[in-house]
Amino acid sequence: MSRDTQSKETLIQECDAFRESLHGAQLKQLLNFLPGIYFVVKNFDGRVMMANDEAARLCGFENETEMLGKTDYDIFASDRADTYVKDDQHVLQTGESIIDRVEMAPDPNNSINWFVTTKIPLYSHENEIVGLACIARNMTDAYEMLRPYTEMNEVLEYVRENYATPIKLEDLAREASLSPSQFERSFKKLFEITPARHILNVRIRAACNLLSSSNDTIASIAMETGFYDHSHFARGFKKVMGISAGEYRSKGRKSPW
Repeated sequence: MSRDTQSKETLIQECDAFRESLHGAQLKQLLNFLPGIYFVVKNFDGRVMMANDEAARLCGFENETEMLGKTDYDIFASDRADTYVKDDQHVLQTGESIIDRVEMAPDPNNSINWFVTTKIPLYSHENEIVGLACIARNMTDAYEMLRPYTEMNEVLEYVRENYATPIKLEDLAREASLSPSQFERSFKKLFEITPARHILNVRIRAACNLLSSSNDTIASIAMETGFYDHSHFARGFKKVMGISAGEYRSKGRKSPW
């Protein structure tokens, strides 16, 4: 066995041991912070063993505790439960996952939403299927949450394509079909930085790439990335990166983005 193979096997063993040491509630806590993500774990009998807050709410419960031990027939109308149980049995009996199935489902307010659902089998240490995990993404909620960001897509693309040239606030406001004052307020509220700081970040990111991948002089890189002189570039680089461009290049650091 080669040293590389041994190292890889050791790493896999360390990762397995680390995963086994984790408490399931820690991972569930992370899922509670993912908007529009519904997470449920069921045992082989179809009873809920774990659920995040979003799943409990979707199923009409105050919290996970109220949902534990319930089956789909305790939670949903029989026709809906039949569909879910049929999918669950396919996963449990065959070991085949259901990946990204698009389906409609009602929420507690009787609205019909689109969900993308994935179900995977869960195995014991003896490699026997003991249950399944299900994640469903509410695409309706996700769209509403992402809509403000998608409305700024044209602005972000404009900066990405034109960072090497002078960019005025009026140019960006025009891309967003807003007045300059409206645009600046909306951008800052959405991204928590000003448009000017975003432009600076993009230019510095581009400069980092050139410093790491080319032999161009720092002065020429400053001009290539939209800075009107070397001192302007030096101040901007130090402000964003915390070190000078020369120090960055000498350390051979990669771009953090």
